[in-house]
Amino acid sequence: MSKSSMDPMGSQQRISAEALHGALVGLIPLGLLLFVVVVVLLLAALGRQVVSAVGFFAQQQVAVSIMIAGFIAIIILYAIAANRTLRQVASWQRNSLHVRSRFALWALGFTALVVMLPVLLALLLPQHPTP
Repeated sequence: MSKSSMDPMGSQQRISAEALHGALVGLIPLGLLLFVVVVVLLLAALGRQVVSAVGFFAQQQVAVSIMIAGFIAIIILYAIAANRTLRQVASWQRNSLHVRSRFALWALGFTALVVMLPVLLALLLPQHPTP
């Protein structure tokens, strides 16, 4: 008897494990993005509390400075994470791990959709609806 006839579910489990691994690797940029957003928001809140005795304009300057620095950090980290993920997908495709690479690309596409969703909503929803 061949191995495939003795264990028909083994290959199915292997394929679903590869799919899960690919999807999780494809979602790494999204997870990193969400983590950095939470850290930046916490730092902005902490910065406002630290300079609260000085006045509103100082609080505003501190919060804006932290948000701008966080936005730049998010752009850089997201680009690096997406680039590394795409390199990993290319390596999987060269090594004939097509299921893993396909699910990683689907997860990256979902990540891009989540990142672009606020921009699309701002463009598509009217800012001043008619009465």
